[in-house]
Amino acid sequence: MGHRHPSRLGNSDVGHARARRLLRAALVGCEECQYEGARDALADLAPGGVFDSLLTGFVLVRARQWHSSSGPVGHPATVYHIAPVDERDFWREPTRHCMRMCTVQGPQGAGVETGPALKELRLMPVEDRGLVLDDLMDGLAEMEG
Repeated sequence: MGHRHPSRLGNSDVGHARARRLLRAALVGCEECQYEGARDALADLAPGGVFDSLLTGFVLVRARQWHSSSGPVGHPATVYHIAPVDERDFWREPTRHCMRMCTVQGPQGAGVETGPALKELRLMPVEDRGLVLDDLMDGLAEMEG
C-alpha cells in the first residue's frame, strides 16, 4: 500500500495495524488497498493476526450492540446464539459456521475467544474465508458509518 487513508476509526477493538488499514481502505472505497489488505487478512489466520483482529473487533462491537438492544445474556455464549435472527440471516453459511465457534465471554460480552473459529477458517477453502471476511468487513463498515 503506497498511500494512506486518513480516517479515524471508531472501533478500537480492531487493534492490528494492517486490519485497521484494511478497514480504513474499505471506508473510503480504495480497491487497490482493499485487495492488498484482504490478501493479508486471508493469509494471516494466527491468533492476534490480521483476520483475528477483524473477527474480534466485529464480535465485540456487535455483542455490545446486541446487549444494549436485547438485555442481559449469560456468558460464555456463542456469537451465533446471541446474534439476532435477522443478523444471522444476513451472514453467509461460512460466517454462520465461524460464529458458532466464537465465544463471547465476560461481563456484558467484554471478551471473545476466537481460537476455534480461526482453526475452522484454516480448514476452509480460501473462497469461503473470503466470504467470512466480506461479512466481517460489511459489519465493521456499517458500524463505522
